[in-house]
Amino acid sequence: MAKKRFSVIPKSIKAKYSWGDKVPASGIYECSVCGNYEAFKKGEFFSQCQDCINSHREEENKWYVTNEFLYFISKNMNIEFDRIASFHVKVADKITEWAGSMGFVYFHILWFAWWILANEGYFGPKYVFDPFPYGLLTMIVSLEAIFLATFIMISQNISGKKSELRAEHEYQVNLETEKNVAELLAIIKEMRRESELKHETIDDIKETVEEIAEHTEEEKEDIKEHIEKVPESDLEQKTEEILDEAGIDIIETTPEEVPLSKSIEKKSMAKKIKKKKTKKLNVKKTKKSVKK
Repeated sequence: MAKKRFSVIPKSIKAKYSWGDKVPASGIYECSVCGNYEAFKKGEFFSQCQDCINSHREEENKWYVTNEFLYFISKNMNIEFDRIASFHVKVADKITEWAGSMGFVYFHILWFAWWILANEGYFGPKYVFDPFPYGLLTMIVSLEAIFLATFIMISQNISGKKSELRAEHEYQVNLETEKNVAELLAIIKEMRRESELKHETIDDIKETVEEIAEHTEEEKEDIKEHIEKVPESDLEQKTEEILDEAGIDIIETTPEEVPLSKSIEKKSMAKKIKKKKTKKLNVKKTKKSVKK
C-alpha cells in the first residue's frame, strides 16, 4: 500500500531534526531512513522512529518537516490555569498547600511546646511573657485559624474554577471526537454503499455474460443442425452460383492430366478473354448511344 505524501519539497531543502531535539511546531514529520510519518506536538522531544527500531536498523534517523500541521484540542489545564492565575491567587494556593502538609503539623507542635515550657518557667523567670491561661497564644491561634480558613476558601474557589475549566475542556474534546466519529461513520457508510453497488453491477455483468454465452451456444447448435440438414448437392449448386456471379471459372482437371502451371495459364487466358469481351460490349454501347 502506497503511503500518503505530505510534501513535495525536496529533502535537501527541508529542515531536519535529530531525535532528542525539541519539537518546534505541532505537525507530521517524515523519517529520513524508512519514510515513516509520525505526529509530534510542540514542546515535546523527537524520539526514534518505531519502524526503524522494529526493523533493527542501525542508521540514525532524522525527522524532516512536512507541510502538514496539526492543531491539538487537548491541553494541560494546570499549565493553562497557571498562565491566567494572578500572583495573589498563587500565594493563597501555596499557603493552603503548605497548611495541608505534615510540616505544618510538626511546626505547630514545636511552637506550642516551646511556648508552654517558656511560660511555665522552665527556661527561667525572665522568659515568661504569657502565663497561664496563655491568652496571647489563644489570640494568635484564633487569628491563624481565621486566615487559614480564608486561604482554604480561596483554594476551594480556585479548585472549583479549575474543575469547571476541565469540564468545559473535556466537553469540547468529546464534542470534537463525536464529530470526527460521525464523519468517519458517514465515510464508512458511503464506502459500503459504493461497494454494494459495485457488487450489484458485477453480478449484473456476470448474468448478462452468462446469458450471451447461452445464446451463442444455442445459435451455434442451430447453425450446425441447419448445415447437417442441407444436402451436399444443394451446397455444390450454391457454391457454383456464387462463383458464376463472381466471374470465376472452374476448371475440372485432375493433377495427373494437367500440370499446375498449365492450369494457371488457362485461368489467366480465360480472364483476359472475358476482359476483352467486356470492353467490346462497352464500345458497342457507346456507339449506339452516339447514333441516337
